[in-house]
Amino acid sequence: MHDQDEDEPELDIELPVFPVVSSGPPPECSFCGDPMSLIDGDWSCPDCNGELIGPETG
Repeated sequence: MHDQDEDEPELDIELPVFPVVSSGPPPECSFCGDPMSLIDGDWSCPDCNGELIGPETG
């Protein structure tokens, strides 16, 4: 009887190298000069762009 593991190909599950994220202070908003917030992986100013900034929910 054949072992089932011998018939299955070996999968490559190595993770990719992730980029280094700088941990410095947030940049200033070009309109109001306040520090920006990291929203959905990008710098954004909630005060200048409105308070409903976030991921799409619908």
